Amino acid sequence: MQKMYVKMLYFSPIGTLSLVADEQYLYGIWVQDQKHFERGLGDETIEAVVSHPILDPVIACLDAYFKGKPQDLSDLPLASIGTDFEKRVWSYLQGIPYGQTVTYGQIAQELQVDSAQAIGGAVGRNPWSILVPCHRVLGAGKRLTGYAAGVEKKAWLLEHEEADFKDIK
Repeated sequence: MQKMYVKMLYFSPIGTLSLVADEQYLYGIWVQDQKHFERGLGDETIEAVVSHPILDPVIACLDAYFKGKPQDLSDLPLASIGTDFEKRVWSYLQGIPYGQTVTYGQIAQELQVDSAQAIGGAVGRNPWSILVPCHRVLGAGKRLTGYAAGVEKKAWLLEHEEADFKDIK
């Protein structure tokens, strides 16, 4: 039997977001046309819906986030996807508080990984944009660096959170 996903579009200040889930888990939140867009879903059937028991609370969290009211997202049912290494990095990202930042090097040191670049790769493949806050990870010296949806969107999110970072301008 083929796996069935549902999809809702969310119109945010940084662009249209694609939210994908099945009956139990959230599989991703991607900015339209970002790198790794809807990665891992393959050729599975995706049905557009207007309401869904997994996606409705996600939308409530996104609404609150964009109104400047950080939410506790620990109870959202994220799908168990990715490699063991990616899962470790994504779990770490979930612990970065609203308005705070860390560097790729800090994550590498704390997770005892030799390569900040490997951390960067895993951060870039995070399928849950905004809710698993990969935008809060910066380069050395708190410099703004890559973001799968584009650095201008990362800068917008960090400014929205009033986070301390150095823009690339």
